Amino acid sequence: MARSPDGTHRAALRFEGEIRFGPEYFRLSIDGRGIPHRIFGQPLQWSPDSRFLAAQEWLTTDYAAGPITCAALIDVDGWKIARLEVLAKGFAQDFQWDAATLRYQQAFAARSTARCARVALESVEGWAPIDAAPPLPADGA
Repeated sequence: MARSPDGTHRAALRFEGEIRFGPEYFRLSIDGRGIPHRIFGQPLQWSPDSRFLAAQEWLTTDYAAGPITCAALIDVDGWKIARLEVLAKGFAQDFQWDAATLRYQQAFAARSTARCARVALESVEGWAPIDAAPPLPADGA
């Protein structure tokens, strides 16, 4: 369980399954409220002000198609979520906050490459209510 920096929120991952020869994936709840229609990997990282949670969202569990993940930002106060860049055959990981900017690694193990991504909260678009079903990735996975 990941407690927010100010101690007012708790995020919990519940084991859902494991990819063949790969990592585990989970269901996520915040303050006991589940996030439906979505699965997540580790890690989770709270923003310094405890309002946002960065998470690795899995867009498929299909071994042949994946991994397909993205960094997802969850606005706990607004109970909404935004997906960042979709990573085909890659993982969003190593989340770090610098005030209102999220930094994370986009890692592609099959190619042995990684790149650093930076996203300012004010530039994030596409926020959606958490209780709505998420859109499919562009490749339909």
